Amino acid sequence: MLKNHEAYLRWLALAEEAAKRRDYETAARFYRYVVVHFGLLNDSENLKKFTIKTGECCFNAAEALWNNDKHVKALLFFIKASNYFREGSDEHRAEKCDLIIEKCYDSIRKNKIIDLCEDPQDLKRIGDYFVNRNFEKAIECYEAAAEKAFKTGKLHLSGSIHGILGDCYKALRRYKDAAERFARSAEIYYECHEFFEAAWRYCISGFCFILAGDTEAASEMAVKAESACLEDGINVILNDLAYICRLLSEGCIYEAERRWSKIRKKFKKSYAEIVDFSFDAVHSR
Repeated sequence: MLKNHEAYLRWLALAEEAAKRRDYETAARFYRYVVVHFGLLNDSENLKKFTIKTGECCFNAAEALWNNDKHVKALLFFIKASNYFREGSDEHRAEKCDLIIEKCYDSIRKNKIIDLCEDPQDLKRIGDYFVNRNFEKAIECYEAAAEKAFKTGKLHLSGSIHGILGDCYKALRRYKDAAERFARSAEIYYECHEFFEAAWRYCISGFCFILAGDTEAASEMAVKAESACLEDGINVILNDLAYICRLLSEGCIYEAERRWSKIRKKFKKSYAEIVDFSFDAVHSR
């Protein structure tokens, strides 16, 4: 316990010294260590206090970075500041950050600076911020992130982001776009020999194609999902789901419904609904 207390005092001193010399990035890092310390002690009062301190340093760092034309990095620090203020229950300052983030992003997009960002993880972080606020901006960031990740050989990251894009388009009921992104995610995972992940995404792609009215593409995805299951010896409900997708795409509704009724409860609600909607779509045609 004494060692932990000594470490906390050292981190606090380093944070305060960094803030005095206006090295706000370093100050934020050490204040974050202090936040973790009080979190482990379950000290809610100090946890809140130093979370807000961390947010203040992130905000100051963001302003300095923006003024030095480091716009993407500045945006990321504004996002951190918003998150810390919200964690510290300072909703007023969090909302102020949110407004600044919107303006900064619009400026970056207008000047095409976002295209110059080389780090796909940074683009993904910006997308993660917008995903519950503005789907258009989130999709824009995720598309760029997925492409850059693929080009730089970060295949797992690219596959993951394409899957996130699929979820975004699915939420917007743009099912053809969703199906194509899930299919791309599956292809990348298959290339990485991640056959379970590939099979899962091929299945979801298939059901989205059914919702988009393209049963031929849906059948193709189902066959690919079954192939991925065979490749890795996957003999669980995922293989059943692939078969249900194929049956449904081929118009074998009764048999598909019979099999789906046996496994539906094993799926998360959001994914079970996609399958249910697919049945509804086929019935209505």
